[in-house]
Amino acid sequence: MITKEQIATLCEEALTGTDRFLVEVKVKLSNVIEVYIDSDTAVNIDHCAELSRFIDGKLDRDVEDYELSVLSWGLSGALKMDRQLQKYVGKDVEVKAKEMGKLQGKLVGFDAEKVEIAPAQKKTSKKKAVEEQSNLALERKKVEVKPAIIF
Repeated sequence: MITKEQIATLCEEALTGTDRFLVEVKVKLSNVIEVYIDSDTAVNIDHCAELSRFIDGKLDRDVEDYELSVLSWGLSGALKMDRQLQKYVGKDVEVKAKEMGKLQGKLVGFDAEKVEIAPAQKKTSKKKAVEEQSNLALERKKVEVKPAIIF
């Protein structure tokens, strides 16, 4: 059976020297492999196809039958890694915290223990904004941070 570690090693080899990085590998019992990548800039379909071809070239389908999908982490996934969080410092995020529910605000900073969120600004008119309160420091292991999708 193909292992997560085996796929992760191949991904690291392929992504070295790029601004792309591995976020997560899932290997299901039936050898369905899902690889999620992100980037400091952007991930496009060509990046996913390139990594898929690299992995396919290193595995032997005669020995191991598998299904492989390489996907961009995307806007709907929680930010799991420091490198992902760094990309969103100064940008709007949505935070889900057990004791507070969902919050929206600007990611001010983070460290190993906490994330700091500036409150969302209420728009009283199209040109004015009023801050609600001071920044919140939330325990990192108890929150989920996602990019905010604002329309």
